[in-house]
Amino acid sequence: MNTTLPMQAMAGAACLLAALHAPPASAQPTEFPPDAVPLTEASLDALAGKRYVGQTQGGHWRQMDFGPDRSYRVSFRNGILDGKLRLEGDKLCQDMRKTIESSCNEVRVKDNQLFYKRVYNGEVITLVAQ
Repeated sequence: MNTTLPMQAMAGAACLLAALHAPPASAQPTEFPPDAVPLTEASLDALAGKRYVGQTQGGHWRQMDFGPDRSYRVSFRNGILDGKLRLEGDKLCQDMRKTIESSCNEVRVKDNQLFYKRVYNGEVITLVAQ
């Protein structure tokens, strides 16, 4: 008697049951930590030469590199965008070279972390200095 097939079916069922009862993946927050502060001209300048890395709610990584003279590069699964940065009030605006429109996002900082609120869905991505 071949017991391989029933054993495989039982193992598959056990995996499915475990997946159904596993806690849901944690969603990214939509609010900033209360002690994170908005960027200022001085703190924006202090980002020069630094790299920050984090993940979106969907598990996609983001890498932000801040260069001299407020140059900026963001790397992600689908490619790289680069351009210049500026502040408008407490929003960080990116004027990218390869896109038609600029975009502005709410950004806060705390210690070695950058909190970037995506316009797309409101999630706040935590990026950590490398």
